[in-house]
Amino acid sequence: MKKKAPSAPLVTIRPPKKAGLLRKAARIGATLVATRVAASTGKKGAIGLLAGMGAKRIITRYPVGALVVSGAYLAGTLFETKRELDRKKAAKLLPDRSATTVRIEDARARKARIKG
Repeated sequence: MKKKAPSAPLVTIRPPKKAGLLRKAARIGATLVATRVAASTGKKGAIGLLAGMGAKRIITRYPVGALVVSGAYLAGTLFETKRELDRKKAAKLLPDRSATTVRIEDARARKARIKG
């Protein structure tokens, strides 16, 4: 007995789903954070690449992972910025304990003489 060919295909083929605006923004953000993580590791080779790839994978796959990785990156950036500002502030606020005061015009004239 002859078998009949199926009238409909067994596998349906769907067109690929279009990426929404939110998904595109998430990919861009993940790429940005991943490159920054790779750069901040201080390693330009395989370690930085692996750190960036891992960060991107976590961000794109898991929403909680995106919050954790992005939050940790932002916290580290804010910490470094605050440390830099505190360092600059401490350098600017050194007290002047000289016994004599120097007028600004005299200081400018002295600077001009030194330069040339």
